[in-house]
Amino acid sequence: IQTVIKQKRSVIVFFQDNAHLKDFANSPFYHKLGRQKKLLTEDISNNDKEFVISKAATVGQVTISTAVFGRGTDFFCKDETIQRNGGVHVIQAFLSEEESEEIQIQGRTARQGKKGSYQMILLNSDLEEKFGLAKDWKDNNAKKDWYDCLSNAREKHRDAVCEKIEANLAVATEKDCNTHRYFDALLARDKNAASNIFSDIYTSFKKGFIPSSIELELAFLIDITGSMAPYAHAVVATMKTMLTGSGSIMSKLNTKFPDIEFHLRVGIMGFRDIDDGSEQFVERISNEGGHFVDNDAFSIGFVDSLLHSPSGGGDIAEDLLGAIDRSARWSGPDDWTSM
Repeated sequence: IQTVIKQKRSVIVFFQDNAHLKDFANSPFYHKLGRQKKLLTEDISNNDKEFVISKAATVGQVTISTAVFGRGTDFFCKDETIQRNGGVHVIQAFLSEEESEEIQIQGRTARQGKKGSYQMILLNSDLEEKFGLAKDWKDNNAKKDWYDCLSNAREKHRDAVCEKIEANLAVATEKDCNTHRYFDALLARDKNAASNIFSDIYTSFKKGFIPSSIELELAFLIDITGSMAPYAHAVVATMKTMLTGSGSIMSKLNTKFPDIEFHLRVGIMGFRDIDDGSEQFVERISNEGGHFVDNDAFSIGFVDSLLHSPSGGGDIAEDLLGAIDRSARWSGPDDWTSM
């Protein structure tokens, strides 16, 4: 840039987006460009845009712009000094995904028969991240072949984008067809068909990244005041049903999602009234020091012991909210086992 400016010309630099432009504007390199420099971005006022564009093709001016102004913006050069010295110099600081954009940016110089020049200055990290070029791609190719390498990488990237678009289109078309089938079933008053199709539609919209394994932590907060005595056996039986056998949570998850490996750990807390002091909460921690364990027999046995002889209560409200708050902080920095 400084070399071109010393030739009494002007420079317009195009960055891919506002983020890349701001990174450069905040770097020491930007501040070395002297006083005749301007930023051209989408977020400045229309009057400021017009002013920066009108000044861009004047002697000694450096304009740092986002790519959007490389498409159709007329940086018209009326300065004869610039023309005598080679015209406006355009630098493109990124590789365009579309060759048409690159051609448009090139066209910001040498407008209407005027002189001008163009070059690309690219970051290897951008080429590696976006276009899959190896860090040493220049070392493995002759300089005369560099642009062909960039063009090939761009073409492969575009093909990958097109494949993704086609795949998304196929999915969208299938969803559209299912939607029409659903409404047809509704109009025909076929409840069973409509229900099945709606289930398929709902499932398709819920699809996303499916992990190979999922860790689950389930907390049971149980009222162990005297008023719970009539329900003690039912609570223990419910716990057994939820944690063991063919009707258990794990059994249902494994049946519904056979490709996912689930790991369930259970935490138990018994709670009494707000004014029960040291007996307000009853908890047990594992040998490893945590509240959650993956031993179903241990969890069921602990619940059985909690409800063996419920006591307390009767004079003030049970502290359910306190139990929820306490269990929500299990394994966190405010957990009593961490203090």
